[in-house]
Amino acid sequence: MFMDIELHNDEKRILQIFQKFEKSTLNFDEISQEIEKEKIMRASLWLTGHSLAEVLEESKKLVKLSSEGLEANEKQLPERRLSKYILDNNIESIGIKDLSKVESLEKGEINPLLGNLKKKNLITIDKGNIVFKNLDYEDEEENLISKLANLDEGLDISELSKEDKKIVDSLKKRGLIEVKEIKNRELKLTSEGIEYIKNPIEIKEEITQLTKEDILSGKWKECDIRAYDATIPTEKVYPAKPHPMAKIIDDVKDILVSIGFKEVKTSAVQTEFWNFDSLFEPQDHPARDMQDTFFLKYPNKGEVNEELLQKLKSIHESGIVGDEQISKGWGYVFSEDVSKKVVLRTHTTVSSIKYLASLSEEEKEKPHKIFCIDRVFRNEAIDYKHLPEFYQCEGIVMDDNVNFDNLVGLLSEFLNKLGFEKVRIRPAYFPFTEPSLEAEVYVEGKGWMELLGAGIFRPEVLEPFGIKKPVLAWGIGLSRLVMMILELKDIRELHKNDLDWIRNSRVKSVK
Repeated sequence: MFMDIELHNDEKRILQIFQKFEKSTLNFDEISQEIEKEKIMRASLWLTGHSLAEVLEESKKLVKLSSEGLEANEKQLPERRLSKYILDNNIESIGIKDLSKVESLEKGEINPLLGNLKKKNLITIDKGNIVFKNLDYEDEEENLISKLANLDEGLDISELSKEDKKIVDSLKKRGLIEVKEIKNRELKLTSEGIEYIKNPIEIKEEITQLTKEDILSGKWKECDIRAYDATIPTEKVYPAKPHPMAKIIDDVKDILVSIGFKEVKTSAVQTEFWNFDSLFEPQDHPARDMQDTFFLKYPNKGEVNEELLQKLKSIHESGIVGDEQISKGWGYVFSEDVSKKVVLRTHTTVSSIKYLASLSEEEKEKPHKIFCIDRVFRNEAIDYKHLPEFYQCEGIVMDDNVNFDNLVGLLSEFLNKLGFEKVRIRPAYFPFTEPSLEAEVYVEGKGWMELLGAGIFRPEVLEPFGIKKPVLAWGIGLSRLVMMILELKDIRELHKNDLDWIRNSRVKSVK
């Protein structure tokens, strides 16, 4: 009954392993003791195609502590450390502004701390003071962290209650645990396979590619010549491909180039002159303090064109460029030292303003359409939707008589090409554009979501650089866009280098 079955030598070796162990089912780990691991799945699938065996696959998701979770288990959660601080110092409450003085709390933990305390209903806030309802509270997150810390292999998520699964989701958002899928594979002989291994299995040298030498020497008579069967399933092959993030960035670049834009680049390190002052952002603006901006310790000052510096000083203080009164300005004393401080850029708009500043008088008479896609840096607490480093895409259009309607049309076309059919525009405020807008897109199942901001550069931004034409400007958070396209719930998943996720993710072209 098996005369017509032609088996590959690897298939025969696996069947011999069944004969050796006298079993009808073997785990892949057992088989790997006798044959190379990379050959097992392929040969098993061939045996399946011959109806001699079947592959049994069982997968389970294991919950384990991340490196941050292991650290939290040793140091305790920030909530507990704060309650212990209050208890140890015999005080009834602590002011929100005084949290930075608590030595056991790290700077990055302070911002999300209040949210976690409120979510757990542990505190009340009275006139800016945090008051614990019970300093000796029981914390379900702590209990689960402690339980996971004692398990080397993790905990099967299917064994958790509905309430525990909610705690798992909460801890995952905090980056304290990770969920990994583990697959267990077995090969089970069918009744035909059991019958097959009752007979001796002979392994001969096998020829997979017949050569001239094999024919002339007569070697082909002594060997098995492997027949090809295109219907037999094979093991998955993962060819090289770009990371999903890189793929979407490339698609966005192609869209912009296709509608006439050219790409520009600038350094990640900028002076406050270019990052803030050139965009008419006042030097006492909250976004420029240590909570939002990364300042360089060395070098802590950069070079600035003195002529441009004086122009910006004048526009900031009194709204005057040369002899022309553009606006009232901000009415404060502009600091040249602040302007020379060095920061990591907080937006890619700095690329556009430096491009405009670089134009010659002849080039200023021509239309321009440029964009920049690059990393930006914000001093933010890390959570499921915030990272201190992320990608942003920004662009400008400079031409005679371009107006707000042109901007709306451009953005609608751009978002349509990204795959968003429903787009709506609403008024917004940005310090360097007027009028300004925010564009929202409709995502099935999630409703309307904000995706980009835009506007027309204010005269205070353009006049110091001699730009007389109107300039339309827009910016989009690419990391948020990628999250929406890939349907991710946590932005950190984009940077974990999970090989299985990268291999199996399918990114539909956004072009």
